Amino acid sequence: MDDRTTEARPGLLAGWCRVTAPLWPLGLARILYGYLWWKQSAWKVPSDDFGRKSGGGLWYWVQQEIQYPTFGAYRDFLVGVMIPNWTFFGWMTLLTETFIGVTLMLGLGTRLGALVALGMAANITLGILGVPHEWGWTYVMLLTFPALFLLTDAGRSVGLDGFLVGPLDRAAAGGSRAARLARWLV
Repeated sequence: MDDRTTEARPGLLAGWCRVTAPLWPLGLARILYGYLWWKQSAWKVPSDDFGRKSGGGLWYWVQQEIQYPTFGAYRDFLVGVMIPNWTFFGWMTLLTETFIGVTLMLGLGTRLGALVALGMAANITLGILGVPHEWGWTYVMLLTFPALFLLTDAGRSVGLDGFLVGPLDRAAAGGSRAARLARWLV
């Protein structure tokens, strides 16, 4: 009896699910997705009070979300919390999007960057889906990419995480809890 035949049948589905591909395309997608966030952070301009003075940028899009709310509670949050604390939220948006861009382009702390991107993408999606002429599938893609990066080793190909995983594995094997956490983040 051929061992390959008996092993292949019971685990056919399990084997199919374990099929792997080279990681460099995922690394390239990670870099491009990070660049998207980097470029989007560029129009969050503090000197313009994040669009409040000119009526553009972040201010414009938040006003669109208020005018065409996807959910009333989200609009209430924007009006009652974000607008009165505009400068703080402008800075938080700028810093968060810059953080996402840097971590994903460098492949450094990729899973952490992906987790933050997933949260930010979910926030944007909740706010923007009610705005006319917005294509919902854009936001599906905005959510899908960080989910892929979170669930894979995307930072280990064409990224700095690949250099960190070995030393972190050794430290984690030595009992370091911090290394185990950091190991997961890369």
